[in-house]
Order: sequence, then C-alpha cells, then structure tokens
Amino acid sequence: MPKVLIVGAGLSGLSTAYGVRKSNMDVEILEARPRLGGRILTKNLNPRHLELGATWFGPQHTSLLKLIRELNIPFKTQENGREAMYDFRPKGNLERFQIPHQEASTYKFDNGTSALIDTLKKEISVPIHYNEVVKSVKFDQGFEIRTENRQFKADYLVISIPPQLITDSIRFEPGLSEHSHVLLSKTHTWMSDSIKFSVAFDSDFWKKDGFTGTLMSPQQIIQEMYDHSDVRTAQHALVGFLNSSYSELTKEERKQRVLKQLGTLFLNDDVQNEAYADVNWREEKFTIHEKAELLVPHQNNGNPGLREGFFSNRLFFSASETAAQTPGYMDGAVHRGLEVGEWLLKKLS
Repeated sequence: MPKVLIVGAGLSGLSTAYGVRKSNMDVEILEARPRLGGRILTKNLNPRHLELGATWFGPQHTSLLKLIRELNIPFKTQENGREAMYDFRPKGNLERFQIPHQEASTYKFDNGTSALIDTLKKEISVPIHYNEVVKSVKFDQGFEIRTENRQFKADYLVISIPPQLITDSIRFEPGLSEHSHVLLSKTHTWMSDSIKFSVAFDSDFWKKDGFTGTLMSPQQIIQEMYDHSDVRTAQHALVGFLNSSYSELTKEERKQRVLKQLGTLFLNDDVQNEAYADVNWREEKFTIHEKAELLVPHQNNGNPGLREGFFSNRLFFSASETAAQTPGYMDGAVHRGLEVGEWLLKKLS
C-alpha cells in the first residue's frame, strides 16, 4: 500500500486528501499549527462568527463551487448596499459614492469559511498530526521527513504550505535546483500582507440610507470594510482589512482605534462591541517566515514551474499559489489540491 504524506492541513492539503479518500493509499497529514485550515480562520463566539482569513468567492471560482455543492455547504451573496463611504480624513472629508452595479455576485459561507474545513475533515477520515513542524526532507528511493518532534516516512510527498515558506523553513536533501529555489522564494504568499479584522455589535447601527457598511479609507486604521451580518442568527458584524502601517500596535490598541473610527463615522462616540478579533497574517509564522522578503502581490502565482514534479515525480507542491486556475485564492487551493489528488490516483491505482 503506497504511503502518501501531506504537509499542511489547509484547504489545498485537505482537498488532496478528499480527492483520494476512496483509494487504497495510506494517507497521513502533518500540520504545524494546533488547528486545521491554514489561512482559513473563523473565530466562533456562539452565535457569532468572526471571519479572520479567507472569506469571499465568486461564480468564476468553479472548482470551489463544485466542491461546496458536493459537500452541501450553505453560502449566500455578500450584500454591499447601494453606496460606499470613503474616509479621506485627515487629508480630506467623509464622502459617499454610488457603488457600480456588478454583473457577478460575491459569495460567502453562511456559517463562516471554517465550515468548509470542518466538513472536509469529516469526509477524509485520515490521521492528522498537529504541532508537527517539518524541518527537513530527505529523498533516497523514499522520503524521510523530520519534524521538530518526530520522523516520518513516505513513498510520495505533497507539500501544501506556501512556496515562500518552503524555502525559508525546510531543508531538502538532495537540494532543489537553484532555479526552483529562487522561484519558490520569489512567489508571493496570499494574505501575508494583510491584517484582517472582524467586530460584532448588538445592533447594525451602520445600516441607513442605502449604506450597509462598505468603506474605503487610505489613511485611517480601517482600510477596507464590509457588512458581515446574518439575519438568521441575529449577528450584527463588520469585517475587513486594517492599514498595515498600524501593524506595530497591539491587538487591544488596534481594537480601540477601530471603535474610535467607527464612532466618528456614525456620530456615536459610545460604540459598544460584543466581540472583536484581528489577525496580522505577517506575524503568522506558519504562513510566512519572519524574515521573508516582501514581494509584489501575486508575484509568480500560477507559475508552471511550481507545478513540476520533483524527485522523479514523487514530490509535488500544492498550495493555492501553485494553481493554474485562480492562484492565490480558495478556488486555486481546491483546484490544485484536487489536481494533485487526481494525479496520485492515476499513478497509484
């Protein structure tokens, strides 16, 4: 029985495991974090869910939509209202603009993006080893994978963590070619430049006169914001991205600045929140190395060289950034993850 080891229990790694779930392969997953999901992270504070990672998708994301429908996971349209607010302070004023009509809708999950991860875990039924940080990969007929704690062996290896993180944290023996090493190190990691936040309130006080929460602001702490409410569960929440220039602040300091900006936007200095959370993804060491080079967004995402087989077609990289379709997005993670799974099925069945 061929042994397949998957490094990374994010959407791509779980998609590969899902794709081979009915085969006779011996599959195991190594995950550096104490949780599943990678760059998908929903903080559940019943009945609220605060989205801190991947959130939105659209009709062009065909691989993701096919999987969602196959797993019967409910999703809905993102409502952005008729108008957006632009906060140009302190160098300008507050202004409101009509939102252009969009032919294609944007979707999000009813119960948070982690619903996709949780459902995949139930479907695959393979051992998942948490808190296993891969340090080295040695190949000689088969693979010997060493983590900080243990040693694993495998016939085939799928590494689904971000390409840039691979070169910054894993030693290969024999080493990868210089061309491959440079390509991996120069591939931008999606979400690594973002501070994602979500905040819940006891009412949706921001909804009035056609405005539902869509905000853009080049100078204030909230750089981009959207409504994240749910009538069914009585959730009143906002979600978006913070200005990276505020990354040195503590989470509590960012929270106070967010609430202050919202208070001035809606003429309510006593804005009281029920829950707040944010994640500075640049500080997530299992997303990007602390000394990783800053790259142009989506640089080298989808590069064909990222989809080559290594060590006699026994090692494949499968993070979203490697995908030929919508690289850097959830759809890319599903597309590439299933693609690698399909290759394994053809090779080992």
